[in-house]
Amino acid sequence: MGIIEVKNFKKSFGKKLVHRDVTFYVHKGECLGLIGGSGVGKSVILRSLIGLEKPDSGSIVIDDQEITSMDERELSEIRKKMAYVFQGGALFDSMTVYENLAYPLREHFKYSESEIRKRIMTQLEEFGLSGCDQLFPGNLSGGMQKRVGLARSMMMEPEIVLYDEPTAGLDPYNTKKIQEHILRLKNKGKTSILVTHDMPTAFAVCDKMAFLLDGVISAQGTMSELEKDSAGLISRFINGEAS
Repeated sequence: MGIIEVKNFKKSFGKKLVHRDVTFYVHKGECLGLIGGSGVGKSVILRSLIGLEKPDSGSIVIDDQEITSMDERELSEIRKKMAYVFQGGALFDSMTVYENLAYPLREHFKYSESEIRKRIMTQLEEFGLSGCDQLFPGNLSGGMQKRVGLARSMMMEPEIVLYDEPTAGLDPYNTKKIQEHILRLKNKGKTSILVTHDMPTAFAVCDKMAFLLDGVISAQGTMSELEKDSAGLISRFINGEAS
């Protein structure tokens, strides 16, 4: 059905039940907005999609492969198809921008240093970061750090991108820049899930939305369906009438 399929996903931490029956899918090339109140476990789902969390029951299928029973070696192959864009950029502070972008290539491939340099410079230009290669993350603005994090996540040319609050704390200019990069990647055929509270960004980049509430997907629909359903649960959440 989709390149990402989550079925009957259940997850607890100790006695706290976070997810009791989460089911959704994402078709190839789609961007799904995963929304909901703070603390409902949106990031838990993202971490589970790359095998950092294991569900108590249910299935997670990535590109026709069930990942919940995979060992670390098998998961490492799946992760090569995926990129996780962390909320804070998750850059290595002690490394320059160049070294941050080179890291995944050196870790997973056997490219020559000249090929690595060519790829990095092309990536930096694409993300509007030319001339930043020898700077350290601490010398960059928050918006630039997030763009470097996004650029690094694209170095391995993943098929799937998982965004965890990529515009949180950004000013309107940098928010717009992140939106443009997400749309450009989507136009290249990347499949993605966007976890966000930034509803203008969700409306700008997503094809559909899923609303997480009380451990289940309580409502979902395409953007056009949501625009017509002003009384629906997602619309009420957006307007501050549901939590």
